[in-house]
Amino acid sequence: MARQLAEDEPRLGTVTVSRATFDRWYSGDWFGRPQHDAARVLEALFGFPVAELFSPAPETMLPRLSQAHGRGDLQASLAISRRWPTSRLFLSAAPEVADSWELLGRRVLDGTTAAVQLHPVIVRDGAAVFQVLDPGLLEGFLRPARRGLLVGVDERAEGLRLYVVDSRIARNTLASRAGEVVLSAAHELDDLTYGILWALVQLDDGLLADDQALDGGQEVLAAYLSQDRSAPSHMAVPGLSSVGSSWLGSLFCARHLGRHLLDVAGPPVCFTREQTGEEAAAWLFYRHKADYLYAQARRFAGGDLSRVFCVPEAVVRRSGGYERILLLLAVALMERLGVRVWVTPRPEFGAVDGFALVPGQRAVLATWVRAEGLWKTDTTSAPADLRHFEDVIADARTGTVAADGEPQQRLRALADYLGLDWGWLVSRCRELAALGVARLIRPRSRLLSVDALDEALRFVGALAPGR
Repeated sequence: MARQLAEDEPRLGTVTVSRATFDRWYSGDWFGRPQHDAARVLEALFGFPVAELFSPAPETMLPRLSQAHGRGDLQASLAISRRWPTSRLFLSAAPEVADSWELLGRRVLDGTTAAVQLHPVIVRDGAAVFQVLDPGLLEGFLRPARRGLLVGVDERAEGLRLYVVDSRIARNTLASRAGEVVLSAAHELDDLTYGILWALVQLDDGLLADDQALDGGQEVLAAYLSQDRSAPSHMAVPGLSSVGSSWLGSLFCARHLGRHLLDVAGPPVCFTREQTGEEAAAWLFYRHKADYLYAQARRFAGGDLSRVFCVPEAVVRRSGGYERILLLLAVALMERLGVRVWVTPRPEFGAVDGFALVPGQRAVLATWVRAEGLWKTDTTSAPADLRHFEDVIADARTGTVAADGEPQQRLRALADYLGLDWGWLVSRCRELAALGVARLIRPRSRLLSVDALDEALRFVGALAPGR
């Protein structure tokens, strides 16, 4: 939490406590209060003032919770909140009231809350069988049209295992299996499945909330598409969420690139600004992003398509494992489509705008990631500008973390750089690809799709797990 807060307050990045201090806090009979930076971190971590954190809990809270939830539910709530700092699971005090799973975004994702219901599961023959103690409560949870998640808790497993599925999918499963919910092992909640849920649910809710505004924003796109250069402020389409702004900006950039690369003969070299899984999730879920990639792959099939990412080490350290997996899957999708991906760790390239370069002909600038407004686009054919962009590409490729050779070698090198367990990731991608993401969770917005993500999962899952 201190490292997370340090993004805005750098001095908090070094805050820590001794074991003796921790034991004193944990003892339950200490009458002091943490001060200054330690207090700031604790309050952000738990969401309560330190005065409340170090006071007796309300007498009525725990007895009421124990009536609605068993030990496994409490363990699951703590495990989810501890493992993923962008996640908080709140348990309801009444059995008939759904629990809530709060998902927190960073820069692109706005955060949202999904209803959740927990049930014990028994795992046998590679399947998690839900032990539904009150079918009426389950039916009442699955009926509403809201976004809901059903979580199975296997507290008998060493380390506690959790399984998750969208409530709409669970409802269909319940109907087809005569009142029984059974999930495959691929539904296990880990960094892979959490990352998918974390990104998709927030993107979905953000786009649904902005649906009318985005529909009206199409007129804004049409007005700017005729211009070679544009950088509209957020007030051009007021009231959009961060997700809505990112979708509109990325759609305009895709159309701008398509228009200005329509007559080029050779494949462009692209520089992209996505550094985190939160930013790269657009490649995996936005329909127009996948359409753009597939169109390029078909048009320049057999050509030397390539793309450069800038992912500094400091960004990797700040990212959770689930975000790093999303980033790798976005790169894997491109490699699957024949795009040779270079990844530079050099932080000085983080400020470079996104562009597509056709050497000797033109450079088309298109930026929505971390842009000041909705987007920033431009085109140039000036020789000095082209030399500049050629130098950027050449310099960025120097010291790339992805090795030369086949896509597997490059992806394996990227996984090592991102601190991901390659063997585990290949195995889990294979399991989830066999299941299909749509049997785990489905988008409700027509602007999203999981087809590109399935493609990336199949590609990584088919690679060799070893070196």
